[in-house]
Amino acid sequence: MQEGGRAKDNTFELRFWSVKRRLRTCLRDDTPPPNAGNPHLIRYIAEMRVPKIVILLVSLGGACTLPPPPPPLAEFLVSAGDQTYWVRSDNSGLRIRGSPLILAHTGGRYYEIFVGEIDRSFPKALLSGERIFRRDLATGDSTIIYDDTTVVKLSEEYHHAHPNAPLLGPDDDPDDDVDITAVGETDVLNVLGPYVALEHRLSIERQDDHDQDDTTRSVIDLRNGKTVELDRMLRDPSVQEAAGEGGLVNRRWKHEGYDVVSRYDSSHKMNALALRDRGGREWKLGLVASSFVQVFWLDKPKVDAQTRHALARAFNDATAYGESIQQVSLGTPTRKNHPKSALSKARPLHRPTGRLT
Repeated sequence: MQEGGRAKDNTFELRFWSVKRRLRTCLRDDTPPPNAGNPHLIRYIAEMRVPKIVILLVSLGGACTLPPPPPPLAEFLVSAGDQTYWVRSDNSGLRIRGSPLILAHTGGRYYEIFVGEIDRSFPKALLSGERIFRRDLATGDSTIIYDDTTVVKLSEEYHHAHPNAPLLGPDDDPDDDVDITAVGETDVLNVLGPYVALEHRLSIERQDDHDQDDTTRSVIDLRNGKTVELDRMLRDPSVQEAAGEGGLVNRRWKHEGYDVVSRYDSSHKMNALALRDRGGREWKLGLVASSFVQVFWLDKPKVDAQTRHALARAFNDATAYGESIQQVSLGTPTRKNHPKSALSKARPLHRPTGRLT
């Protein structure tokens, strides 16, 4: 219904005029209304002159939804198992980039942890294993921090017993009927601070049926390649800083202006990461499978240009490992074709993209 170019609320008008009619009747009969001296009633009658304005404001407030607040200014790395994520946020939203990169940080330097094959085979002996290297991202120098010593020792013993047997080249294959087969495999389980936890599996087959199968786990200090006890690693302050505060279920990494929090998601059996500002508002980052998560700050203190370039190059070079780099952008306030969670569909993370500039 329109009157004078304005829409009217019939229900409100009927109630308003009904009350006015009763008041006029009371005044006409010189009969004061009930509780006429009540100040609350007087205030109520006075306020009845302006409720349409209040209703209009409430209606406008419900129809005009403000965009969600932008995330805090932040830049950091999340290292989770064999994946590393580069997270940036500002007034335009969240941008997260993933790479199949095992990253470590100690002594102010970033290192890539990777596995390299060692082949010491002969025509009658198949001897291969795997070593663990650390690569300094700033210099590009690689250093062995774990060697497959059993395979190396077996190769030396075989060469001593068969001095005329030639060592096979990378394109050569041993004979079908070999005297001994020894294969070692090494997996990086997790990285915490300057320590690398790994698992090594060794399988040896001989013609005399003296076979051997062993599985060992150890913790290596990537600074010197020495084996350390697990208790010593857990007591190291650098590990506690990198691993955040709390237990395996809920963890928090405190920073200036914002926090990164992790909560165990029992429905997905993964850890849900989020960015949280000082007001308690959170922005979902996604899910990661690894329980050993580290956060490395890139904003405060701000990393220098050389370190930033080295990190970007490492992310780009990881494409040569057989897996593509992924990137996702979560803009605010709209999220048109982007996923709700930047890490929730990890392995691989999201759609392929080009180099970081």
